[in-house]
Amino acid sequence: MNTWNTMLTHLQPMNPTWVMSVPTGYETGTYLAIDMGGTNLRICEVDLSEERGEFDIMQSKYRMPEELKSGTADELWGYIADCLQQFVEYHHEGERLDQLPLGFTFSYPVTQEYIDHGVLQRWTKGFDIEGVEGKDVVPPFEAALKERVSVLRFSFLSILPITYAYRTYPSN
Repeated sequence: MNTWNTMLTHLQPMNPTWVMSVPTGYETGTYLAIDMGGTNLRICEVDLSEERGEFDIMQSKYRMPEELKSGTADELWGYIADCLQQFVEYHHEGERLDQLPLGFTFSYPVTQEYIDHGVLQRWTKGFDIEGVEGKDVVPPFEAALKERVSVLRFSFLSILPITYAYRTYPSN
């Protein structure tokens, strides 16, 4: 039987983030999401329809190559940007997309002073890339996206360090 004290001993410390509210279900529009974990990189395009709480999603999963985990920062950001370029080419062949908001879930401990700013505290999950710890990961990531993703204009919306949130919508 789980007790509150047993549960507390298994909780991991978390850093505060800039998630100031939860969705209402009335949001609309198309958004891109990138989730960088230790094994996989997931890219999603989420279309929130006019119908409350309804959405469509396109997604692709890319394996994080082991050699990338000890490569260079430029290789890491370049790989993610190349995956996004492939995603857009595959799902929108021949289209030039309008500007889309982009959220980046960076599943590593970061210090976050702004929603689009995150300083990597330390690598985990087998990563050991020099020159990234202690630095804001957003500017080099944005630079790689601007350099390598030619079929999409984007606006960097947020970086979410290890943020897991869910929301259920009442039926009324």
